[in-house]
Amino acid sequence: MIDRALNRYISGHLNRVANILYEKGVDPNWVTLLGLAVAFLCFVALSYGLFYSGLILILINRFLDGLDGSLARLGTPRKFGAFFDITSDFAFYALVPLGFAVFSPYENALPTAFLLAAFYVNGSGFLTEAIIVEKYNIKIDQSDKGFFYSSGLIEGFETICFFLFICFFPNVYANAAYIFFTITLLTHVVRVFKLFKRFL
Repeated sequence: MIDRALNRYISGHLNRVANILYEKGVDPNWVTLLGLAVAFLCFVALSYGLFYSGLILILINRFLDGLDGSLARLGTPRKFGAFFDITSDFAFYALVPLGFAVFSPYENALPTAFLLAAFYVNGSGFLTEAIIVEKYNIKIDQSDKGFFYSSGLIEGFETICFFLFICFFPNVYANAAYIFFTITLLTHVVRVFKLFKRFL
């Protein structure tokens, strides 16, 4: 919900780091790959109940996710980079809840299943809207992104806040997951109504 405002605030800091990496010839895809590796390490940490380590790895992953985009915009945009970035993001958003499910299957498996289902439904709407915008050449100014980004009630910032919350308070994971499942589905419903008015 506040991703765009937050991105404007932190972009200057990321750009300074990106400029240094660009001058050294670092490929943004390597930064994305490093972020994906950190996401898998986060999954392993959470699976073993190392919640504070998982929290730190979540923050590192999100820093790298912002950094690869800033670095990519300094050079020639590449389609694979945008593809790799968004698929790595989706992997990250799945791996964090999955880590909680592996840590405590009896208590966390079912709420994780609900949560991932909501992520799946909301993500499909997000990507399908991007396909329609591209296919019908709908003009939307999003020059800071390598792909169409559809805003909504629940976006990256809110999801990261949820992830950090459950790392601080893992004992309330199940209830928190059901609440976030509901809000995420509501985000999808709002998007459907918005698109109905725009595309009909």
